[in-house]
Amino acid sequence: MLKNVSQLTEQVGEKTYMLICDSDSPIPDVREALRIFESQVNKIEDQVKAQIAQLESERLKTEDAKEEIVEAEVIE
Repeated sequence: MLKNVSQLTEQVGEKTYMLICDSDSPIPDVREALRIFESQVNKIEDQVKAQIAQLESERLKTEDAKEEIVEAEVIE
């Protein structure tokens, strides 16, 4: 199948990003698609932040447990 498309290309840093859509796509639909993409990226970003916070919390708990062991050994 042969189809005409429109492509927007933007370079950010060393990476190139492209939006490809039907050449007759209505602008409001393109805006809605971009809004949906942004929402999905925000969800991913929130998930990553939550995972980092959880790992940091676990790391702090581990460090606290190690400090308690060292303190107990010093007291003995």
